[in-house]
Amino acid sequence: MNDELKVSNLTDLDILEAEKIWVTQYERYCNHGSFPSYWKEQTELLEKFLMNKIKKKSAVVAKLGDKVIGFLAYDKFPFNGENSVFCPAIGHAATEEYKEKVYHALYKSISQEWVNKSIFNHMWTIFYNDDKLKKILFDLGYGSYLIDAFSDCNILYSENATYDIRKASTKDTDVLYELVKESNHYYSAAPLFLKRDELTLKEIEELILKSNVFIAWDKEIPIGFMNLSITDHNNCIDLSVKDCGLINEIGTYIKVEYRNKKIGSQLLQTVNNYCREVNARYIHVDFETSNLYGNKFWKKYFNPMLLSMRRTINKNIND
Repeated sequence: MNDELKVSNLTDLDILEAEKIWVTQYERYCNHGSFPSYWKEQTELLEKFLMNKIKKKSAVVAKLGDKVIGFLAYDKFPFNGENSVFCPAIGHAATEEYKEKVYHALYKSISQEWVNKSIFNHMWTIFYNDDKLKKILFDLGYGSYLIDAFSDCNILYSENATYDIRKASTKDTDVLYELVKESNHYYSAAPLFLKRDELTLKEIEELILKSNVFIAWDKEIPIGFMNLSITDHNNCIDLSVKDCGLINEIGTYIKVEYRNKKIGSQLLQTVNNYCREVNARYIHVDFETSNLYGNKFWKKYFNPMLLSMRRTINKNIND
């Protein structure tokens, strides 16, 4: 094919070809049984997502002649006080044959628009097993930031439980409030440097009522927690599906002095058993790659599916 690669705005006429490329990409990198098969079988949400980005003029396509060989769609949003753009995993794909050429062309074209608008924080989510794209973005200045991982609710933990794990009730509001407060200090310190929202006692109580928080106890001492909710819809951003367990909101935390004592595994087994009781098909978790303890723990039981990468452009470029 001798045609020159060109980048232009994505249109309605390009959607069908774009969807085929994305599904092929999903089948290539997400063929593990832990990953929801919904996304390769149904494309309604992908089509809806792309239609929305076309209306907002935030989607571009790469073509050789009239043939679509890649696309990129994104959102603008504030992230930690910075104007930012985010391209989710559902928002980009390229044919394998022209992959490097396509992604270079797409990013070169669209990133200039972003920087011209003083948007210096650029974030992508890619398939974790797509090593070729991972290297392409790494060479462009991106670093790993967040992992989304899945389990199929068949987590087995054979050791006897040594700590008491109970589902929290409103009488545990004060206890959970202090644990969450302590976890926020952990996340804000090195090497994470992640500032999390401070929750009030009222917000903690509401969290207990609307989701499932399991607290681990060493006799009368609360030593950790794990928060779980069950989805009621398919989510095209983290690729979770309806009736999926989400370890989210306040997530998971174990007191520092109680780590490496299998408490996280016991909490996870409790969450896994709960998901099976309510017929949840998968469990999803996301975690920062700089969370050295969490990164090691979650990969024991979950299969990484998505990797979010981030690049910060030099702020003086427009001076």
